[in-house]
Amino acid sequence: MLRRNALLAAAAVTLTAGTPAIVHAKDAWPVKTITLVQPYSPGGTSDMLARIIALELEKRIDANVIVDSKAGANGNIATAFVSRAKPDGGTYLVGSSSPVVISPTLYKSVPYDPRKDLTPITTIAKAPFLLVTSAKSGINSMDDLMKQIKADKVNFGSAGAGSPQHMLVEMFQMQAKVKSPHIPYKGSAPLILAVMSNEVQYAIDNPVPLKPQIDAGKIKALAITSKNASPKFPGVKSLHEQGFTNFEVEPWYGMIGSKNMPKELAERMNGYVQDILKQDNVKQKISELGAEAYGMGTADFAKLIDADIKKWGEAVKASGATAD
Repeated sequence: MLRRNALLAAAAVTLTAGTPAIVHAKDAWPVKTITLVQPYSPGGTSDMLARIIALELEKRIDANVIVDSKAGANGNIATAFVSRAKPDGGTYLVGSSSPVVISPTLYKSVPYDPRKDLTPITTIAKAPFLLVTSAKSGINSMDDLMKQIKADKVNFGSAGAGSPQHMLVEMFQMQAKVKSPHIPYKGSAPLILAVMSNEVQYAIDNPVPLKPQIDAGKIKALAITSKNASPKFPGVKSLHEQGFTNFEVEPWYGMIGSKNMPKELAERMNGYVQDILKQDNVKQKISELGAEAYGMGTADFAKLIDADIKKWGEAVKASGATAD
């Protein structure tokens, strides 16, 4: 009897080993290839977010999902490309808010109207920025910085005229009722070098490229742009907490479809991405990029875009910046 039971058990193991794993059916989609267009050079935050979404979408939808980088003109090239794409659910913009809410005011003209030529799908992430100074500057607090600005002893740098980094400082200066000279650089890398060397005395930038220099003691973080402090940067208070009570800015990254995309497709894609953003592994990956997973419904996203066009547009006009 024991031998017979052993033989039956062995047969069961053999059968199980030879049985293919159950594969869950993927949902049908109108096209066989989905392209996520990211508007900057490969390797940046937008590119990494697009790849995270692409990998997870392929688990849910019966389509290949690819990431295509179309850099240039502060993201306007990629945004214009998506606006002209077929509204068949096959092409999406995945990137920062800049070409959607800053460019329409910064440029005399852009080849798309963000309200009419794009279909909001969902936000993906939000990321507070840091206001920083050099360890060599002698500035150790926001009070120190305000004294230096009012004494006309400092300038600020940005990643380019009209960049989010530039506009964030302009928003800060509008609220603080101060003004200091602006020195634009060609991207975050040269900006951070300028801050480290004290070539510029302060800047606001993405925490991802700043953190290694903060950890090394070469750059000091004086404030964060979110309403509240972040556990990722212990001891760094928000501008809101330091007396600039109306300052709360967290640039977002989102997913946007082409013009005239059917509402049914937009809502379905919103559902997939919102589900993706709830996964613990996805939250962790996004957190490692210095951002926070952040999804919302299509209607709420459209309202956010409207509000941010107004908010950022006011900062652009106040700065006098132009990219033309």
